[in-house]
This record gives sequence, structure tokens and C-alpha cells, in this order.
Amino acid sequence: MNNLDSIVRQALTEFTADVFAKAWWGKEREAVSLFAFGYLIKQCQPGHIFFDPAQVGIEVRVPRPDLLGLKREICKDLVVWSSPGATCWDTDNWPMAVLEWKANQDRVYVKDVEWLVAFSSGRPNFVGYAICLDLEKRNFRLSCTRVQQQVVQQAWLVL
Repeated sequence: MNNLDSIVRQALTEFTADVFAKAWWGKEREAVSLFAFGYLIKQCQPGHIFFDPAQVGIEVRVPRPDLLGLKREICKDLVVWSSPGATCWDTDNWPMAVLEWKANQDRVYVKDVEWLVAFSSGRPNFVGYAICLDLEKRNFRLSCTRVQQQVVQQAWLVL
């Protein structure tokens, strides 16, 4: 997952620098879309873990973690699959990453972290990122908490 960490770190760093340099404004969905299409997919490289733009899904369903919620699937802000065009409808298909976003908030959303912790249980090839982007007050720019195998790294990336 180290390769995916570097990809996400690089894309978030470039995204944040540009958004704040240009005084860009938007809410969560606009931020996710801009990040995915303007920064994340540019990190695709043949032969690497993230090799095709079709590995990315925005507001797509993923299987719910055991004993968390009532629905069998739930939509997540941004999902990275191990293969292009993958979905949760494929048998036993789990994403390799979920990025949950909150825009115009002053901290990472606790419930996003809790969900990522539950989802990461028993999935060593999964990493979750809870991202908070402060476009409104601009007390900080971006904070990202990383979750893997139920281990939470708060302030994994702060810009």
C-alpha cells in the first residue's frame, strides 16, 4: 500500500496547492470531482498498482462492513479498485482504497474514520483516507487521516 500512499499524498499535495493558489471555491462533490479528474488520475502509470483511470469511482457503492448499518452496500465519495471498471457487484470485490471527503469543515469527520476502521478489519490490502478541506475559514488547508487494518494515523497528511 506504500505505492498507493505516495500516489494519494502526491495528488492531494498538488490539488491543495492549486486550489489555494487560485482561491478556488466549491463544496464536497466539486472538490472530489476536481481531485479525481484533475489530480488523481494523472498519477496512473502502466505497471503500477494504480494503472488505469477506470479504477476510480465517484459516489459508487462498496460492500458494507460487517455489523455496520442496515444496507448491504453504501456509496462512498471516491473509491479506487484493483482493476478497471470493478464494482461491488462483482463477487467478493473489495476496493483497495476509499477516500471520504468533507469540504468546508474544520476537522476530519469522526464517523468517516469509524467507518474506515470497521471496513479495514480483516482487509490487509485496503487503505482508507478521511479528508477534510477547509475552503471556508481557511484556518488550514487540508488534513488527512489514514486507516489500515483498523490502525488510525491521524494527521497523516496536513497541508
